[in-house]
Amino acid sequence: MPGKNVREAAGRRGRGNRAGLTVARIAEAARALPTQGITIKAVADRLGVDRAAIHHYVSDLDGLRELVACDAFSVHLAPVTIPSGAHWREACRLLALSMHDAVLAARGLGAYVRLDGTDIALLEPVEETLRIMIDAGLDDETAARGLAALATLAGGIARERVLAQRPTGHPQVPEIQQALSDSGGSDLPVLKRLTDTGIVGFDRRQLDTSIELLLDGIEARLERITADEP
Repeated sequence: MPGKNVREAAGRRGRGNRAGLTVARIAEAARALPTQGITIKAVADRLGVDRAAIHHYVSDLDGLRELVACDAFSVHLAPVTIPSGAHWREACRLLALSMHDAVLAARGLGAYVRLDGTDIALLEPVEETLRIMIDAGLDDETAARGLAALATLAGGIARERVLAQRPTGHPQVPEIQQALSDSGGSDLPVLKRLTDTGIVGFDRRQLDTSIELLLDGIEARLERITADEP
């Protein structure tokens, strides 16, 4: 789901077409690079073409990042199907997991995703999940805010996981461990014990636990709504 400038360029003939390039080939080459190493020159070098060929599809670095981010999101969100008869918790879980995986695939470039009318199908899982939540008895505000909280949670954990996948690991974890070690941990014994065990992280188990905790909160709200009904 690349932006308008990308789609318009893809429809014109020029150096990019003569080089045998496509949006898909450019996105694939960019995905093979480290996030910080995604540049027009790096992609051109990887494909063995002149930078002008890449500029046939993207006007600048932000356009390239948008292309990569949109490609990752479309690949991971497009196949998601929320069964119409699914329980609201399962629908929310499926959507949250797919959002997490899409942000993870975009490797921190989620801010570059742009939706327009041609990408509306990507929002169908969101529409179906909201419908299921409201049909289950949740009011509009709880459904909307609950789903927004799930998306924020899933995206946040994915972004932290991207940081943790760096060769040096997540920057905050060793800093906290070192600070606690230097202080002896006597003032913060519980935090030191839990940090040393590595219970809290940014892996799939953390994602699953976080999703369940949030869904438990939504369910408690649903129970109150149901109890207040005449």
